[in-house]
Amino acid sequence: MLNYFSPKNKIHKINPDLQNRMKAAQDNLVERSFSNAHEFLEKVVDDLKIDVPLAKSLRSAPCDSITGLDHGELVNYWIKVLQAADLAAHAIPNHALNLAQQTQLVHAFDDPENALEQVEARVESVVNGFPKTASDIECGKNRGDVIDPYILAATQFLMCSGNFETAIGHMVAHKALMMIEGLMGHLHEDVLGIMRGNVRVPEPQGKGNKEILDPILNPFPGADVVQPPWSESRGLRIHQIKSKTGSAKGGDGRRLGEQLARLQSLYGGQIYYHALIGNTLVGHRSKAGVEKAAKDVVVLVGDASFKELTGSNHGPQLLLRVYQAAFQTVAIRTGYEVENLAVQISQEFKEKAQAHDDGYLEAILSSTVGGSPEEQDSRLFRKTNAKKKTKKRRTKKGK
Repeated sequence: MLNYFSPKNKIHKINPDLQNRMKAAQDNLVERSFSNAHEFLEKVVDDLKIDVPLAKSLRSAPCDSITGLDHGELVNYWIKVLQAADLAAHAIPNHALNLAQQTQLVHAFDDPENALEQVEARVESVVNGFPKTASDIECGKNRGDVIDPYILAATQFLMCSGNFETAIGHMVAHKALMMIEGLMGHLHEDVLGIMRGNVRVPEPQGKGNKEILDPILNPFPGADVVQPPWSESRGLRIHQIKSKTGSAKGGDGRRLGEQLARLQSLYGGQIYYHALIGNTLVGHRSKAGVEKAAKDVVVLVGDASFKELTGSNHGPQLLLRVYQAAFQTVAIRTGYEVENLAVQISQEFKEKAQAHDDGYLEAILSSTVGGSPEEQDSRLFRKTNAKKKTKKRRTKKGK
């Protein structure tokens, strides 16, 4: 059974895999993984395979004497350690940066290497889908997601001094940025969910209404991350995480609040509603709806959210550190470069325009609004689809 819960608590009925992950989260806190600051930093230097003598005084120092330092302070700390080790002066700045980064990664994750691999895989899959050809810009995966020739014209003349190639670069970057924005929301939840002391709630499975609470398939509908109790005095904490204060509409707040309230009623503990990016609750779009539906909810933004989710005063840096490392690795691996692709893609558009004796914008306009009446007029579209469905049913019966 999970520690620090009443034997009667419904939490003991959730699926065994999630229970095991919650048990692991109760044990992987820095203070429970390392006896002192010396042990903690031994892990850091071992991970990087750097032979650096650590001060013996660290054996009597608590871990938070190191984890309480921010990134800049850690860099300065490691510079002094490396200087004392008589390392070549030219090598010290780079080693100090790497050691500071790894210190924050070990602070955040019990398995930094695995955390990085997970983030890199997610990021690389998105980068591989970035636009690379003119057809990628003309139309997305959804047939209705076509380039807007009027926005392209505005970009070309209002932002790029009439330069078509530069405008195409902006359009490529815009499409890639939209994909990055779609990535980041779930990435925040996943990465925070594998930090020390935290558990990422599994996505609902099975058929039907996935918002219905089910101990096996959907034990935490409405939550993204849970923190099991770390002691008798600290109860269960249930978190719903949004990227920004505007990530959820006002109407969504009530639904999310109702879900959080049901979870609190079933399992006990404290419920939280987060917006990671933001420095004030002013203008929060869904705050009122969440609070109306869940009277006991705590709504947090910015530093306050990160402190609650990471148990650290430097939570935003801990998240940035894993992203920084992963993004740099993926950038080298994929070699995606907007400027170079803009040249290639604009040349493709020019060749298409020349083939039809059109201007660049006219060619794009034609490809984005042209089509058959059966595809563009709902009166004809309905009839065409009805015939297709009838033909499909007859074909199946014939088999």
